[in-house]
Amino acid sequence: MKCKGKIKVKAENGKTRATNCNEQLELHAIFCPKCGEPTKALSTDLSAKQNFNEIWEQFRTIKSKFYTTALLVIIPLLAIIAGIYFRENLAEIVKIDQYYFTNLLLLVFIPFLLTPFASKPNFSKNLTLKFQFYPKMFLVTLMNLLYFFILKIICTGYHLNLFVDPILHLVMVVLVLYWITIMIFVPILVIRKKTNPIKAAVMCYKASAETRWQQFFLVLQITFVNVIGVLFFGFGLLISLPLSYILIENYFAKLEQYQLFN
Repeated sequence: MKCKGKIKVKAENGKTRATNCNEQLELHAIFCPKCGEPTKALSTDLSAKQNFNEIWEQFRTIKSKFYTTALLVIIPLLAIIAGIYFRENLAEIVKIDQYYFTNLLLLVFIPFLLTPFASKPNFSKNLTLKFQFYPKMFLVTLMNLLYFFILKIICTGYHLNLFVDPILHLVMVVLVLYWITIMIFVPILVIRKKTNPIKAAVMCYKASAETRWQQFFLVLQITFVNVIGVLFFGFGLLISLPLSYILIENYFAKLEQYQLFN
């Protein structure tokens, strides 16, 4: 496949003119290395919209096969929801700040929600909680919570008794969304590449250089389907949770095809 972009070349009279690039592109190129013209990758293979359409088309006909295993994933999720709902009383019982109690709760239960990535969830494999990967997912969760804690201190003056500009609250929201978007594949990399969370985070940052917006759209899709799942009295989570795992897994596989984690 040849690039259809334009480049400027010098004519014999010394003037510059535009001409076709015609650089031979690699199969999984995202941009032309010569002129920088984007290929169709971000609107086809690496499109979050196309990824969702592909998965939903197959998933909707076999979604019932995931009901039983989805219940296992819902258990730690319910524990988190219940803990947050009763955190005022529970934090008073254990005599710690509500913020610290919430983070402790997340640190204990979120790793359970990340272990299913070890089973490579797809249409032929069900979701399973892989408890042997809990320690690794514990470290992944700890890294993220530490980042959010530092962000809270900087943007809100938490524990410093300092006045901060209210605009920093908005900055904090943006940085949280950006972090989630970039780091969404860290659990998979820690498991598949057998690396530590920090190296996986660096790999994700580099890999997402050209796909950040598509990954952001992926995060929005996952958020939307799970909100819909909750609105159906929580029963919709039996569909939305397996769908979320498969959406992430499938998009990760596409990034791997483009060798973005190498």
